[in-house]
Amino acid sequence: MTISASTPRLRATLLWYLALVGLTAVTRSLPLHPAFDTALDAAGLLLVSFACLGRIWCSVFIAGRKDVELVTVGPYALCRHPLYTLSMIGGLGLGLATHSVVLTVSTLAVLGTLFTRAAAGEDRFLAARFDERFEAYRASTPRFWPRRWRHALPASVTVRPAILWKAFVDAGAFLLLFVLVIAARLWSDLGLLTAPLMLP
Repeated sequence: MTISASTPRLRATLLWYLALVGLTAVTRSLPLHPAFDTALDAAGLLLVSFACLGRIWCSVFIAGRKDVELVTVGPYALCRHPLYTLSMIGGLGLGLATHSVVLTVSTLAVLGTLFTRAAAGEDRFLAARFDERFEAYRASTPRFWPRRWRHALPASVTVRPAILWKAFVDAGAFLLLFVLVIAARLWSDLGLLTAPLMLP
């Protein structure tokens, strides 16, 4: 397996997601009105789906060009690290699916810490590689959260099917994770554990 600078972050993210599924299975949240239950699940699914589609859209612009070109169009005109932003949105969706405030906030805290550190490292790398061009880009474009919508689409983009396929697989894995969180919560709700940990 290829080891890159992002490998520790990817491993830590995966470990947290697995821990989230496990914690959801062994905890029980406070009972909610059925309509609120449904609303949380629907909101979680919408956020995860939006994150998946957004990450595929980002890969059209960055896949195969990362670290080689300074990409500043498409979603990269809105913020410098849209993949991390979308992953945070997906993480929020997973957290909502647990029906636990503690697990939702913990997910956002873990992902926020990992992605902030990763983005800072990538910014340093891009600043060293692209100097004045990156500094101008950094000055005009926020790190994570867009300040305004800027429509900056090129007339054409070269798409690499193998890399785009990987983005689809990643999106499928995110949706699978959502299903696992829902299944873990249902497992807990069935009361198969004699003494589940209660979390708000």
